[in-house]
Amino acid sequence: MKRAARSAQRRGFTLVEAIASIVVVSILGSVVSGLILQAADAHAGSSVQADLHAEASAALDRLVREIRRIDPDPDAPAGEPAADVDRLTATSIEWAGDSVARLDGTELILSIAGEGDGVLATDVSALEIIAYDDSNAQLGTSISGDGTRQIRRVEIRLTLERAGASETIEAKVYLRGAMAGTTAAGAGP
Repeated sequence: MKRAARSAQRRGFTLVEAIASIVVVSILGSVVSGLILQAADAHAGSSVQADLHAEASAALDRLVREIRRIDPDPDAPAGEPAADVDRLTATSIEWAGDSVARLDGTELILSIAGEGDGVLATDVSALEIIAYDDSNAQLGTSISGDGTRQIRRVEIRLTLERAGASETIEAKVYLRGAMAGTTAAGAGP
């Protein structure tokens, strides 16, 4: 009878065993939850980086397409190829009298004749536009008037920042309107 009473008492856990089990399970839970949170943060960070890259690439592709399409300057002397660029600064380029790409605060704005303003990218932290001449020498940071006739190539660097992530991409664009053999009428090779 005493034996049956003892075995009945041994069937459960003691208070110390229960507390030890709870401590072990809670330690394992905190380690696993830390790993899960770390993975979720890494995923969110890479997602923001991917979004920035996609937005910057799309904006730069559109900007390059428009700059490449700048027509020859109708006022350029005969035999001197020049694109119809009106003004170029470190953060803007104006062409054909009524089109412009510019940094406005943290937005990259593209305004094409008759289309109005369009936002190409938001969260822009830097835009750098650099012009080069025939000999690939860098021109000044602010060019206007007849000085724009020297522009043959434009380099654009665009940096976007969001939620602690940053993405910088760049492109080099040859202005078709400034290539040898082009004319204001668009004839040429």
